[in-house]
Amino acid sequence: MDLFSKVSTKPHYESYTWGKHRSIFASVIYWLIFVLRIFSPLQWIKLIFRKRQAGHNDEKERVDFHAMHSERYLLVVLGLSLVFYFILSSTPALPGIPESINANLSLVSDVIAALLLFESVMWVFYYMLLRILIEKHLTIFNEAEYFIALPFVLATQFFLLAGLLGVSVSEVLALALNLEFDGYQSTQSAQLAIGTFGYIYTALIIANIINLIPAIPVGRRPNITIIGAGDVVRYRMLPALIGEKLYLPGQVAIISDCIDESFRNQLKKDGVAFQLLTRGSSSEEKLQEVVKFIKKRSSYAIIATPTESHLGYVSALAKEGIVFGVEKPLVATAAELAVLRQCQDQLMERGFLFSYYWLEKALPLNYFLTLNPQYHRFLDINVNSRPDDRTAGPDALAYLRLQLGKLVSVDITFFEGEDPREWSLAKETGGLFFETLIHPITLLSHVLDQPLQLKDLHAQWYVLENLPDLLCSKSLALNDYGASYVSLRSPRNAACAINIRTGKFMAAKERSMVIGFENGVIRMGLDTRQCSISCPEAGSLAEVTILARPEIADGGESPKYDIQMTLFDSFVHNQGHWSAQRYDDYPSQIDVLSAMTGWLKADNSESHFYRPIPLSEMDYRKLG
Repeated sequence: MDLFSKVSTKPHYESYTWGKHRSIFASVIYWLIFVLRIFSPLQWIKLIFRKRQAGHNDEKERVDFHAMHSERYLLVVLGLSLVFYFILSSTPALPGIPESINANLSLVSDVIAALLLFESVMWVFYYMLLRILIEKHLTIFNEAEYFIALPFVLATQFFLLAGLLGVSVSEVLALALNLEFDGYQSTQSAQLAIGTFGYIYTALIIANIINLIPAIPVGRRPNITIIGAGDVVRYRMLPALIGEKLYLPGQVAIISDCIDESFRNQLKKDGVAFQLLTRGSSSEEKLQEVVKFIKKRSSYAIIATPTESHLGYVSALAKEGIVFGVEKPLVATAAELAVLRQCQDQLMERGFLFSYYWLEKALPLNYFLTLNPQYHRFLDINVNSRPDDRTAGPDALAYLRLQLGKLVSVDITFFEGEDPREWSLAKETGGLFFETLIHPITLLSHVLDQPLQLKDLHAQWYVLENLPDLLCSKSLALNDYGASYVSLRSPRNAACAINIRTGKFMAAKERSMVIGFENGVIRMGLDTRQCSISCPEAGSLAEVTILARPEIADGGESPKYDIQMTLFDSFVHNQGHWSAQRYDDYPSQIDVLSAMTGWLKADNSESHFYRPIPLSEMDYRKLG
């Protein structure tokens, strides 16, 4: 058995063991092939060659039999087939030789021809079809090796078969190719066999041609399933995914426990599939239903649900190995944060964390501070102080950052107008604290030269007194809302003066940053997505502007997630793997959430997010 295993390659157990069980069909076929290949003269020649070369080989367990040697053998066999067809099969018995000897010589030649024919048929099936299935760890000199040799093998078969049947090669070729031919001399069974092999060979040749042709890259987008159907999905995500032609409507689907009628009508009109979760089902049942829906569509996922459900979906998708994106904040409680810290690598390894301000609104500032190359394609960089208005590369921007010097002040204003979303201000969901305040705090954490210490900031918390009336709330009273305005200031003697103002229902809308340095200032317009850097000490780089390109800039009253969705699309097309460095906002998210939850828990002052000071509408408007 050991000798035969050296002549014919035994099938690897992985080839006929599928999962934990053996395949009966695969086992029978593969082991039958193993036995049949023992009768191949070429395999015995390979054995002899490897034995002779074994003494000169100290590296490999098995000596390679080069394709050149196989080609020489196939040419010799082709020559023998020509001799058999043109000479031996058509030449009368040799004169002066007894008839019995002539009969024996004819029998020997027929046996040899039959053996060579059998070998060539086995060669076609093994090397053109079965080898990749049987030999899991093989070495191939060239992908075209066997395909190039195929015409010579087929010619050998035609001549051998014609000689054995006593018919012309033309008849064999006509039968194999299903062509018209007058005067068949072969039997009907022979005709059927040759015709069958002709069909099989045609399929094998076509399959190998397809395999050899280089694949043409196709810009096909994968399917995306969005979990949730709120305003962010309707007015930001969908316009960015479909309106910007990242995906076709048929490639996007929405699943949620609630989709209002107008949105459903819009989805039907746009050709976007949607599914409502089963009413009355538990949270675990909803998770299973969502995962089943995503797997059925073979899609990636975007989690756009309220924050309290994020961790459940993240855990479920990560467990199934599904690539996903998730809205910020990732979690909103200290308990969830503790879980996240314990297994963050596993949970977010194939997850993308969205951050509307850091990845969209403040992207010019983001790029200036990080110089992450993934962001460069979305931006225009202009050196205003140069006569030719030339652009600045990463090296120049790094030099400019050094020339700015020490950070001395950070002023961030987040004034927003009316917000009809009741949950965005409710205490139980973390309201303004996790829905809005997290954005300026995230920006602040990226700007500071040292870890964020929120407990060192003086906080003032206020809530608009007539908020329930403005929201037309029938279920929530004023005490059910957290703060709708917060002011954060550093102590007077702080090394860096920090001033953050965040509020909803403000009289004037403004979202901006002013960052002061020893030698200059950065002004970041969060609505215009334009960052202006002024530094007289930087010479030719004294005035630099970084701004989002016009074709991707927000427009109208409903800003889109153009940049975030494009970045997520890049992540998706890399099968959820980070090439060199992450380009979402996850690395800083953990630190920011830790700072916020720890601060909220430790704050024992009279005024608090959960205990805001009510203000009349007149006094509230003055805050801005």
